[in-house]
Amino acid sequence: MKNIIEFYYNLSPEDIKQNNNNYYFNINNNNYIFKEYTINISLIEDITKLNIYLNNYLNTNKIIPNKYNNPLTQINDNYYILIFLSNKNSINLTAISKFSLIPPPDIKSLERNNWQILWSNMIDYYETQIGENSKKYPLIRESFDYFIGLAENAISYLTYTKKETPKTVYDNKVLSHNNLYHSLDDPLNIIIDHKSRDLAEYIKLSFFDNNKNIFQELDNYFYYHKYSDYGIRVLFARILYPSFYFKTYNDIIQGIAKEKELNNIINNIDKYEIYIYNIYIYLKKYSNLPPIEWLKKRDINSRLQP
Repeated sequence: MKNIIEFYYNLSPEDIKQNNNNYYFNINNNNYIFKEYTINISLIEDITKLNIYLNNYLNTNKIIPNKYNNPLTQINDNYYILIFLSNKNSINLTAISKFSLIPPPDIKSLERNNWQILWSNMIDYYETQIGENSKKYPLIRESFDYFIGLAENAISYLTYTKKETPKTVYDNKVLSHNNLYHSLDDPLNIIIDHKSRDLAEYIKLSFFDNNKNIFQELDNYFYYHKYSDYGIRVLFARILYPSFYFKTYNDIIQGIAKEKELNNIINNIDKYEIYIYNIYIYLKKYSNLPPIEWLKKRDINSRLQP
């Protein structure tokens, strides 16, 4: 890999560390990653355009073109991309806000908005996949129906929201992240979506990070960020969708994670329902959210106070 980097980028790394299909190296105290590009090839031009645009506002990781001025380098049957790691934002609401306050460029290919269609398609895919692997993964088999039910609940909530609640000027699209579990600064992880996307993912992530300050952080966030009724409702719909479960599920199926990692999710389902209920009560300060019938049972068990 050293010879390839030298040939295509005129860089001479001395020590390259490999992690799966990612290659890390340092030159003159500058950190780089040469990683496999697995996204649709047709998006790379717009991803590069967005990366250049974003760096006019924030010091974030930069795509480095090869000597032919191409963002991708083909090696055998795979494509790779070189990224200069200029920054590493911690995942918090302050960092998320910095991205969301930047006016997004008009790049339609990187916009995401049909969540319920995507979620429905993913459910169909997961149901087919688990049918083929149920004996191999007993923990997935044990927990799968519960989280599929939670996902279907999220889809219904989002569908009725779009039918019943109009958008307003506050429902603007912002720079967001495809997966908040990844780097905030990875140019391959940045998309354009409703501002509730990253907030919802952060709220779910906070439960598993045992973030005791979540409600104080939300107070500060909503002081500066105005949400419509529509925005609060789609925010809660996305909170209902168990993306953390499906991420772990995918990692297990792909051999990246062991199935036992699901235990942290399965063993905390009751506490997570209480957490969601408290988030629901908190968000009712900003909008008259329709009730979730199965959450009502958590009222008397609630331990967290917003």
